[in-house]
Amino acid sequence: MNDEAVNPELSDHEDQLGSERIRRSNVDRTRKKDVRHRERHSVKEIAIDTDAGSYIKARVISTEGANFITRDESGAEYRARSVKSTKSGNENATLVAVGDDVLIEPSDGDISVIREVLFRRTKLSRKAHKRNDNFEQVIAANIDILAVVMSAGDPPFQNGILDKYIVAGHEGGLDILIVLNKADELDENPRRHFINEALEYYEKIGYMSIRTSAISGGGLTELKKIFENKLAVFAGKSGVGKSSLVNSLLGKQVAHTKELSRKEQRGMHTTTTTSLLAIGEGTNGFIVDTPGIREFFHFDLDPDLIKFHFADFLTLQEDCAMTNCMHIHEPGCAVIEAVEDGEIPEWRYNSYMGLWEEAERERKIKANGI
Repeated sequence: MNDEAVNPELSDHEDQLGSERIRRSNVDRTRKKDVRHRERHSVKEIAIDTDAGSYIKARVISTEGANFITRDESGAEYRARSVKSTKSGNENATLVAVGDDVLIEPSDGDISVIREVLFRRTKLSRKAHKRNDNFEQVIAANIDILAVVMSAGDPPFQNGILDKYIVAGHEGGLDILIVLNKADELDENPRRHFINEALEYYEKIGYMSIRTSAISGGGLTELKKIFENKLAVFAGKSGVGKSSLVNSLLGKQVAHTKELSRKEQRGMHTTTTTSLLAIGEGTNGFIVDTPGIREFFHFDLDPDLIKFHFADFLTLQEDCAMTNCMHIHEPGCAVIEAVEDGEIPEWRYNSYMGLWEEAERERKIKANGI
């Protein structure tokens, strides 16, 4: 790392966060211009519709088959459904997702109509499974924190999965929180040294982490504080204990849980719908509980930009011999040298290569029209 480039008045943590903000501001400049254009267009339509008094602005809080449960600012709830004429400020993506702000037209019957889905300021999304077209499956919208839940027991801790979620969170404009659940099982885990090393490294490069146990209650008070006045989404593979955490935080059984599948050592799909749940009185915090995701394919991830989602690479980028170094095989690559010197763990670099190769395969598929 070039020490002269670091402001001595800032901590390493602050400097890394500052670099990340600058990177995201520059890389996403074109995207943000389009975002602002669509946002202004949506705001204009809201003003027209609400002045007319015919539509009500509400937030989607859960799904119910083909219907959506929405809640307006007064707390009134409406069961609503989209129709062919429903407008959307989000192109080529899931029409309605939990967390969306929508304009609904109340009905005298049981089902109201969603007339418009407003532009999403943030999102957690993925490529729709088994679809070859450029369609974005939005898991949750307008959220603040992506809490990636990993397990200290079963299923095994996999940093590659964690990095996939981190990149997805960056792409969606979310703050990242790493939650190591089942922390009471860590001492018995033969891989405990690696897990501790990994968490320490993620904290070093600027990510917040917390250790929790839905059984003992450890870490839950701290987790509630982090979620105060925020809308957070739990994400992670099935079986890591997301639903158990939700139940513990809310102090009641709202999410169904099952034992981990012994046959395959993979979590059972216990949460089948996505819901927005209030943490409790006084916090004004909400949790979005999502179904477990066994396979996570990033939506429209550019292989040339993945390096910008690795905060530990950013501090070394300027020391690479090539201006546009991809940190793969280029001579004089400072990142590769840092891996060889042990400054960047090999497991972290392997995560980067795995994501880059996945995105590069997708790019070739699109280029060949497959």
